[in-house]
Amino acid sequence: MKIINIPIEPIEERYSLQWDKWFKDQFTKAGLDFSTVYGEKTRGKILHGSFLDVLETNLYKTSQLRRIIRILMDYKDDYPLVLFFHDLWNPGLTNIAYIRDGMGWKNLFIVGCLHAGAYDENDFLYLSQMNPWAQLMECAWFEKIVDKIFVATNYHKELVQSKRWLSPEKVCVTGFPMYPDFLNHYKITRKDIIVFPHRLYKEKRPDLFDRLKIVEGELFLNWEFYRTKDVTKTKSEYYDLLGRSKVAVSFAEQETWGIAMQEATLLGCIPIVPRRLSYPELYNDVFIYTDFKEAKSLIRRFMNDPPLRSLEEQQSKILRRGREAIPNMIKLIKILTHEQSI
Repeated sequence: MKIINIPIEPIEERYSLQWDKWFKDQFTKAGLDFSTVYGEKTRGKILHGSFLDVLETNLYKTSQLRRIIRILMDYKDDYPLVLFFHDLWNPGLTNIAYIRDGMGWKNLFIVGCLHAGAYDENDFLYLSQMNPWAQLMECAWFEKIVDKIFVATNYHKELVQSKRWLSPEKVCVTGFPMYPDFLNHYKITRKDIIVFPHRLYKEKRPDLFDRLKIVEGELFLNWEFYRTKDVTKTKSEYYDLLGRSKVAVSFAEQETWGIAMQEATLLGCIPIVPRRLSYPELYNDVFIYTDFKEAKSLIRRFMNDPPLRSLEEQQSKILRRGREAIPNMIKLIKILTHEQSI
């Protein structure tokens, strides 16, 4: 078996640079034969869009596709070849299926990580009016083209299955890769700071954080409220701010994993999260609120009396799931290619 490793374009604002290193490290550790296909160099900034830049991600993925096809031109279907997409929502899937089926290949497998899609009514793709054409395309991808879909949570699996036609066994809950040893060198100096660590898009509900700042700021004049995107320009500044903060709060209405809240928690922030989406699956009940009033109550309590033991347990839970994610994917790939029994 050989794996063609297909990363997301390198963007400092996202975790794509970290994933590039972590996947290669874990593939090497597992003794896998793999090569990595990068795309054309981009500006590495998100100027149009939300999770990725609308124009740049298509430029990057298209140039990756050309390089993948060059590799396939020398392929003879005489051994298992796995195309592993770090971002499975990729228009190039259709081209690869055209080649695979047109050539009659049986040993070419397509797998990858699914982050979000037009099946989520709060996602950028759906909100950008792509669902009318994307829904049938996603059904074709998920059911007829892709062999395994890796998602981080059961919530995400259930969401995909409820909105698209696909065989349930295709979607595998593996966890979200995270190997955050790099966070260890950030200095932890707690101040009375509450942070909103998300992207400033409608589905993350920054308006509710603004409302919180107005209400609570009048009561607690020494508290500082920061939307991280407003005050940090680099990933290092972002992590430094998290390391100085006491509480991180989410009001998200779209979240299949929640990397920002995970990073904040690992840097010692008390996480305050809603009882919806992936959060109840990932967070201990002590950190979960049911409405805005309860969110305010938890913040007031934890700013003065942080549940440190519960926080340590939560951090261990995040680390365990994160470190198991890629090995889980590797195991499923080996089963798929018949290199390991179930």
